[in-house]
Parts: sequence; structure tokens; C-alpha cells
Amino acid sequence: MIWRRGNYSENTAEMILNQIKYGRYFDGDFRWYAGVTANAVQSLTAHGFTKEEIYGRGRELMCWDIRSEDALRCKKEAISLYNMQSDDESDFLTEEFPNLYIYFFKITDNRKTHIDTSGFTPAKALPEVPIWVTEKLRDGSVKRELYDHKLSADELKELLEHFREVFLNGTLKTLTIQHRSGEEMWFNFGEECCRISYDAHTSQEGGYASWRNGSKARKPVPFFEGEYPAYMVCTDVEQYMAVLSYFLEKDKKPGKRQNVQWAWIKEEKFPMNK
Repeated sequence: MIWRRGNYSENTAEMILNQIKYGRYFDGDFRWYAGVTANAVQSLTAHGFTKEEIYGRGRELMCWDIRSEDALRCKKEAISLYNMQSDDESDFLTEEFPNLYIYFFKITDNRKTHIDTSGFTPAKALPEVPIWVTEKLRDGSVKRELYDHKLSADELKELLEHFREVFLNGTLKTLTIQHRSGEEMWFNFGEECCRISYDAHTSQEGGYASWRNGSKARKPVPFFEGEYPAYMVCTDVEQYMAVLSYFLEKDKKPGKRQNVQWAWIKEEKFPMNK
């Protein structure tokens, strides 16, 4: 799901249509569906989307909040421009709140293009983007947790204790955290060490930030998957925990004020390996 709001107070039909045009989202041979709703989550669930798909970052589903008076006009113009499929009976409309939500999704075999909206309730706002935690274990399995609510103090403490444990016990290859802003931090592991990386998804050059320990040592250090120069390796569990907990709590990477150094890395030199 791509929840979109530009750098302005409200979306209009013109703004959304311009984003579609310049983003080239509907290029290609795939068929797309256009709908309008007063509750994006209920409508998309009825269309066959899972919670993970609704909250995820895939480009097969997009949603904007839009003024009610603009919503149907925006849908009509998008359909005429891109030959989309739609179903007016599946739109869930209400005048209870000033905004509606326009959504577009790629039509596949597991998507319903006609839904029953009886029993739906209007939503005042789009849901907050969740925190995703993905763990790739050394045995090849993957564990993923989605936190779409505010973490309580106990939940945060439990999560941080778990992150400390995986550093010490060597069970993980990688840990990836995608925060509510969409920014990511990920950790590649070796024996009681890790490599810390960060991506704000703003680079046009395929680069990202890599934590540095302050040395210039380039001796390769083996990890559970691949190897990295010593200056990119964190062997101190407390430093690892400080960076991780700051990102989890603040939704941004620590910097000079937190005595943390970062290096700019090109992906072709050290692939992300998330």
C-alpha cells in the first residue's frame, strides 16, 4: 500500500492525476481497478487484500485521501485516461467526513472487482503506517511482525531484549526494521558482531548509509552471509543496541550528537543483503 499525501494540506484531483502521470504507475499491459470509499481498509479487505498487503510498500496498490467533492471526478478522469475497470456499486460513499479515499489496484485472479459494502463504517483518516520487523534466520526461515499500533513501554522493552539476544546467540542472518516514515535500518550478523545499515529511500544513485566504528581497518570480517571490511563491523552489543533503540523510538538514524558515524555506500560495492 502506498498512503500518499503531498507537501500540501489536502489532495485534489489534479494533484493525484499529476502524480499518476509522472510516476508512470500504470504503464504496461496490466489491468487496473479504480474505486472510491469512505473506509479504505474495509474496502480493500473486501477486494481480497490481506493486512500485510494493505500496509505493505508494494506498487500494486495505491491510495490517496481526497476531498469528497473531488473524489468521483478524479476516478472518472483516471478511468478515461488509463482505461481502468471500475464498479460504482462497489464504491462506499458517505458525507459524514470531509474526505474520501480513492484507490487503484492491479487486477489479478485473487482480487474481487465487485464487493458488498453493507455494514461498512466511515473512517475519519487513513490508518497510520505500521512498523515492520523482518527476521531472516540462519536456517532459511523468515519471521515477520507488523506493529500497526503505538508500542507500549512493555512491548518496546520486550522487543529490545529480543534484539539483544539475537546479536549474542547467532540465530539470525539479517534483521530489517521498516519504520512508519518508510525509512529502514537493517543488520547483517556474524559471530557476536553485526553490520548496521540505513536507507531513507531518498537516494537517486542507489546508495545507503553504513555505520562506521571509527577505524580504517579493511581486513575482511566473515559474516553468516558474505564478508565486510572491519571498519563497517560493530562488535559491541551496547553500541548496536543504542543505534537500534534510537531508530525504533525516534524513527530516524542517530548522528553526531549521539556519537555515531555513517559512511555513504554504493550498493554495487556492498549489496544491501536485506
